[in-house]
Amino acid sequence: MATAAKVKNEEIIIDDPMTIVSPVKEESYQGPMVDIFLPALEDQGQGGMKVDQYEHVTIANEKGETCYKVLRGEHVQVPVPVFVMLKERYPKL
Repeated sequence: MATAAKVKNEEIIIDDPMTIVSPVKEESYQGPMVDIFLPALEDQGQGGMKVDQYEHVTIANEKGETCYKVLRGEHVQVPVPVFVMLKERYPKL
């Protein structure tokens, strides 16, 4: 049994019964976006490890769960629900 997969608008046939192909999820948010800037974290972690420069925001409801990574130190566009969550955490945003 061959399984078909689409990769960047090209269909690939996988001839392996153990391979499962799941459909690619499209980004579902279609609303307005907000431009924000979070300052980069300057301190180093323990033992010279790098500090994660992403702010992780998870929005969950009865429809599902969506996780966003907001890069610090750059102007980024985020959906309005993510902006609301970040505004609660950082009031001067």
